[in-house]
Amino acid sequence: MQKTLENFSSVALFFLVALGGLHLSSAFLLAEGIQEKNLLLIFNSLDLPFLLVALLYGSTRLSLVMEDAAEKGQLCLTLCGVASSFIMFGALYLNFALPNAQLF
Repeated sequence: MQKTLENFSSVALFFLVALGGLHLSSAFLLAEGIQEKNLLLIFNSLDLPFLLVALLYGSTRLSLVMEDAAEKGQLCLTLCGVASSFIMFGALYLNFALPNAQLF
């Protein structure tokens, strides 16, 4: 099981770096006003996949670290899973229920 988590973590890290770089570069280019239509589409469509990959990478790394501690690690992983679910569903709600809201 540990080898599977390590492989999943390395794949999640690759996608985290790729999606994060693309999302952040589109945000910086949008701030400069370069090709606004294309970059706005990329920026708005990559926020949820970037969040999902970040949560998956974080949870796999946490489960690899907590592999040794049996009972305390299980409680910590359960709380982390619940918190990650709330974060993801909150982001989905903000993205689809309030699509044009200005938060800042």
